[in-house]
Amino acid sequence: MTNDDTWESILAKQGIQTKKQPDSRLQRVIQVFLHRHFEQLTGIQSKSIPALFNGQNGILISATASGKTEAAVIPVVAKILGDKNKPICLYVAPTKALLNDLHRRLEVPLHRLGIKFAIRHGDRPLKSGDEELSLLLTTPESLDVLLTQNHPLFNDVNFVICDEIHQVLGTPRGQQLIFLIDRIAKRAQGDIQRIALSATLGNPATASSWLDPSSKPVEIFKARSLKGTIPEIWWLENKEKLKQTMGKISASKVIVFTNSRRTCDDIFLNLKNFPPYETYIHYSTLPRSQREYVETQFKEADHAICVATSTLELGVDIGSVEKILLYEPPFSVMSFLQRGGRGGRRTSHSPVIMTPKNERELITFCALFSLADENIVEHILPGYYYSVVVQQIFSYLAGKLKHRMHVSEVMELFNSFTWIETNEISSILTNLEKKSYIVAEPAWSSYVIGPSLRPLVNDAEIHSNIGKGSTGTPIFYKGRQMASLPIASNQARIGSEILYAGRYWRITSIGDRRLSVTPVSSSSSPIRPSYRGSSTPPMSSIVARRIHDTLLGKSLSIKGLDKLSSQHLSEIMNNVPKNIPENSIFEWVRRREDDIIYYYYTFAGSLENIIICLLLSEQGYDCKPLRGSEGLIIQSREKLDPELISQDTDTIRQVVENHWKSFSSNVVTGPFAELLPNNLLKKEILSQVLDGSILSRVSAFHSVSVVDIRKPLWSN
Repeated sequence: MTNDDTWESILAKQGIQTKKQPDSRLQRVIQVFLHRHFEQLTGIQSKSIPALFNGQNGILISATASGKTEAAVIPVVAKILGDKNKPICLYVAPTKALLNDLHRRLEVPLHRLGIKFAIRHGDRPLKSGDEELSLLLTTPESLDVLLTQNHPLFNDVNFVICDEIHQVLGTPRGQQLIFLIDRIAKRAQGDIQRIALSATLGNPATASSWLDPSSKPVEIFKARSLKGTIPEIWWLENKEKLKQTMGKISASKVIVFTNSRRTCDDIFLNLKNFPPYETYIHYSTLPRSQREYVETQFKEADHAICVATSTLELGVDIGSVEKILLYEPPFSVMSFLQRGGRGGRRTSHSPVIMTPKNERELITFCALFSLADENIVEHILPGYYYSVVVQQIFSYLAGKLKHRMHVSEVMELFNSFTWIETNEISSILTNLEKKSYIVAEPAWSSYVIGPSLRPLVNDAEIHSNIGKGSTGTPIFYKGRQMASLPIASNQARIGSEILYAGRYWRITSIGDRRLSVTPVSSSSSPIRPSYRGSSTPPMSSIVARRIHDTLLGKSLSIKGLDKLSSQHLSEIMNNVPKNIPENSIFEWVRRREDDIIYYYYTFAGSLENIIICLLLSEQGYDCKPLRGSEGLIIQSREKLDPELISQDTDTIRQVVENHWKSFSSNVVTGPFAELLPNNLLKKEILSQVLDGSILSRVSAFHSVSVVDIRKPLWSN
């Protein structure tokens, strides 16, 4: 036995394997983070922590409040503590509210372990002295700003944790995040361990290739949720009766989810002054101080209602919420799961109350719950976001010395991404030069900032890929800017009132592109901000088809319907003919004097219905998806013949390519898309449409059976 031998090595030579002891640093970190849970690991933690501690890239998929954050942070912090080189971890989340909550949750355990960390987003700049960080919480946009500023912390980044990735996957923000991680990896000159978290993902393989485009292994860790949803569907005749409905809820804490800020304001006003509840409102354009106030007050109140948009879908800890009320059907199964998961956070079940106000909402709620109960979620197409290539060129150039970049640097910037071709980058540069965003220096094979780009750089408008929407007019109260609201100039008059944040605000003065206001108690006809940041998301084919199956009685029967909901659902199902072929669509003809309109219930999905209409329009038909039911119904001035729809997916693909602009309002493009050459804008749009499964579903409509019905299946 030599001095270098250990008992483990001697036994190993004899073929005897000793039980591997857990790393002491890892055990110490687990003890600090989970001491209140007696150091017991949850399902996702026990599956992922050992592999992540050993350096494995991973995607963690587990329900809300299942301990995903700790599952990612614990092994990374343990590795940081054991590394003399002082590596840094970036923790990137999509919203400020989530980051603020994470900062509160992580502060105590990280302080006990001696880990210095900070938060950086639009409301919270980095403080001086934050160069010695071990962990930074930030958003994609703030990460972009810091990288442009050439912050020294990026030299030592070894780990990146991306939270709530389903919120950014398949969007320009998601593409920006991966571009930034790639830039940081090149700067750090070493592999970066990549970890992503999500409560739900329909296609984890797509997320894996997104997280690491180099095709390095990304392990999927999934923990099945034991938490079930208890559905209740209560018919609501109108929002004025919502208080009566809320009075039947036996709960001290309730979140009411809506789909828009406008509806959020209406419902908040409806539920104000409703003892014993304190009523709060929460959406994205509220000031940070008010959002944080709402989160804290709701958490501490004995009885509280919070009316919110999707801002509270994410994992912000606002305490125990006993009931969730969905005022409107969410736009996707993923959103349904996220919202429903906020209820019963400290219990084994999530009580969800759905309040349909018409029959279309009723069957949509039924379909969403049925899919969620079976854990069937939409697949996300990754998309080719060339508009983000433009944004990253601007960001990179703004961070260069003397704002000068060499052509070879630009090519290297995107060489990890096989979908971007060299000639495409060249065409983008040429187009930006034509528009005076960059200026060529042929003698140096370089570019500098042009006159069109200079004001965007000066105003820091080059770091975001969130749609600009309606930026609006600055609103001031007591000398401080309260909001920036999209209000038409012809509406703004001294003495007029604005409805914002669930309150009425009277305009007291009008200045140069600004309004000053003061709160008032009521208003008979307030100005409503015109939020037009994005169109309604398209209905997926899985939701549309599940509505079809619900009508035929093929999907999960839902318990918990109140009497009126049961009656309405029975009426809808009685309108459906019996013993019809599996591949049927329904035709209803509305005749009013000389006006005849044909309605076809295709249950195809929004994108599929657009393609079907394009194919039929090529045959001379005048048809379009029905507004408000785009994923379910096509309307036409003449009788349609499905056999005219091509069965050849190549033919369908060509028609889609010829009419690519028809999809611009149904897909997401980045705010810099208008600066793209036309052929690359076309590719960005079509990358979100030309999926083989979509084309196959459309081609199948050639063989559908058309069944006549005597009345509409439902009322809107």
